[in-house]
Order: sequence, then C-alpha cells, then structure tokens
Amino acid sequence: MYVLYDYRCVIACSRLPYGFRREFRRLARGRVTSTYDWRTRAKDAVPAETQCRRVAEVLMGFEALRASGYALQTPWNFRSKHLQVLINRWSTQRLTSDEAAERLQHWCEFFRWIRKPQLIVLMNAPLTAAASRVGGKPVQYSDASVYSRPDIPVLTSEKAMDALTEHRGNLRKAARALGTTTHAVCEALNEGRPTAEQFPPGLTILT
Repeated sequence: MYVLYDYRCVIACSRLPYGFRREFRRLARGRVTSTYDWRTRAKDAVPAETQCRRVAEVLMGFEALRASGYALQTPWNFRSKHLQVLINRWSTQRLTSDEAAERLQHWCEFFRWIRKPQLIVLMNAPLTAAASRVGGKPVQYSDASVYSRPDIPVLTSEKAMDALTEHRGNLRKAARALGTTTHAVCEALNEGRPTAEQFPPGLTILT
C-alpha cells in the first residue's frame, strides 16, 4: 500500500491546541525539509519520514510539558526550564543508543529552528551519555519505563478518498480537513503516480 509522509498531517493530528499547532506549522515550514551546516555551508534535504518523526518527537515533548502544567502558547517560548522538565521525564525511560541519538538529533534541530543554540549544550550532556553506549542496548534507569516512539499518521489513498467523499469532492476542503495540501491529497489519490495520469475512475474533483 502506498503511503505518503507529510509533516503537516502529523501537526494536524496532534492533541495540542489549534493556535499552537498553527504557530508550529509556521515555524516548521521551510525549516523541517532541510538542514543547514553553518560550518560547511552545506544544505541537505531531510527525508519525508524523518521530517515526520522530528515533528512528532518535538510535539510529544510539548504535550508532555502541557500535562506537567506548562501550557506554552507558541514554540518560540521554549526555555531552559522546559527542557529540564523534559530531561527529568526522559531520565525515567529506557532507550537504546540509537533511540537516544535520534531524540538528540531531533531536538537539537528544533533548537536551531527557534535560534536557541544554548539549549543544545544543555541537551547534549545527559543524552550524549546515553547515545554513546554501543550495541543498541537499552539505557537502564531505576524505575525506568519503556520508551515508545510517537506514532506517525500517514496519508493514504483511502484516507484521501474518504475526505473527498465527506466534502463532496471539494479538494481544498478535503486537504484542510486532513491538515495537508491539495498537492499531497492528489499524490495520495494517485498513489505516487505522475499527476498527468488520471484520478480513480468516477471521481469528480472540485477545486
């Protein structure tokens, strides 16, 4: 089955308030699709699945902060005290070295988005120690809970068709309901085939 990874869908499916999701989407736009190395001046594209995992990991952190009483209105308000709350929470989880390294990478990139490189130093200390363990063995803590990577919603032809049916063939409304773009809905419907090819037979699209 063809699946389409779209970070916008991940944001739309988050349990965070609409206003925060809107601000986060504005922040991620133009940043999540690539990374930039200031030392080498190299700009590298980020795979779509990695984009989604990055967004899901960071949003899960903001959901945890909200559950702890820190209801941030915008991702730009993230401070060192919020990171410390998350680090304390993460210290009770069992992660493999690969999982710890992945988390470190996602959050450090987010800190670059919000232009707070000083948080990278604070983040590096506890998680680098975890990521440095070899062999992919879990990092053990007392009273540790098993870490579970956040689920990533994906866009499929079935989901796109259901949204179009619900909105009577209106492509823009279907895309808005799915939290994505009209282009992504069309790609999902065509299951990755070139857009020049026809949509599924019997489907009328309103634009």
